[in-house]
Amino acid sequence: MNNQVKKLITPPSPLTVKIAIAITLLNSWVIFEETIVDRTRLWHYMPFYRVGLFCAWDVLALAVIPAVVFSAFAPLRGAVSRIIRREKLPNK
Repeated sequence: MNNQVKKLITPPSPLTVKIAIAITLLNSWVIFEETIVDRTRLWHYMPFYRVGLFCAWDVLALAVIPAVVFSAFAPLRGAVSRIIRREKLPNK
């Protein structure tokens, strides 16, 4: 009996998918800012926050969200490529 199990491999995500995810999360930040922070006056407790203006919190969101999205996919890309290379090698 053959005990080999075929593993499913998901291909690495293309750059357009990563960009779309980052833009979606940045839009979520803007909606959170407008609906939660501004309306409930949480900005009183957030240093360097400016109501209705571009501020340090927006810079932080613009830096952190894309960095997290792009770095989250990086280890998977390396692992998937190693698995694919291993499968293409002839069995000895």
